[in-house]
Amino acid sequence: YTVEYGESLASVLAEETYVQRLVWRRDQSVRQERKLQSEIAFVRLVDSTEWLTFRNVLTVDGAAIPDANGRLERVLRGSAASLLVQARLIASESARFNIGPITRDINVPTTALHFLHPKHRPNCRFNNEREEVLDGERVWVIRFRERERGSLIRGTDGQNLPALGRLWIVPAEGRVVRSELVIEDFLRRGDSKAEIGVRWRRDASLDLWVPAEMRERYEGPWYEPRDSRPRERYDIDGVASYSNYRRFTVDVRIK
Repeated sequence: YTVEYGESLASVLAEETYVQRLVWRRDQSVRQERKLQSEIAFVRLVDSTEWLTFRNVLTVDGAAIPDANGRLERVLRGSAASLLVQARLIASESARFNIGPITRDINVPTTALHFLHPKHRPNCRFNNEREEVLDGERVWVIRFRERERGSLIRGTDGQNLPALGRLWIVPAEGRVVRSELVIEDFLRRGDSKAEIGVRWRRDASLDLWVPAEMRERYEGPWYEPRDSRPRERYDIDGVASYSNYRRFTVDVRIK
């Protein structure tokens, strides 16, 4: 299912509305809030069954980013030799609009699916945790934990960050309807945890199950620059919703 899904999802664009907040842990009050409007592109790697997801931020709190509108699609229509570099530059530039002190690019809705791909699956342990009914469908709740070697996710200093999580899978099809990704100790200077949960829905126009909503939370001891003492504890929350799924007018694959 994951291989076929990557093929079906290739060359798809969507709109994303993404609200992020800094929340004081002591009373859950909001310290800072930001709203991002973005376009998301899902693109398959050439000569591969893997794909990547890119975000291009269009507006921040209603203020337009110069020359951002349609930029991702324009890049993806360009020369295949430079597509990956340019798309990653756009995604990296867009990541700077994330609030909080942590640099992150795992906050895209398809990250958890990569652990099911045949290329990465041998590096994980899986077990069928339970069976339940979700939105009227019988699903298996599959728990996974990545082994220390071959980690898909790395920290800003290059260290491996083994992941764990759960996938809600319709057993007759292998279709994923919900995912949960957890990364522990992503900060070296104290206990920390990142959680990203995604809910999926069927898109009638594409006849494909697509991300509907992503919820994330980052917990950690945040530090002021040049200060060894953690500041008062707060968490980073985010909620993203997805709409207007459509395909490119040309098939796009990147090297």
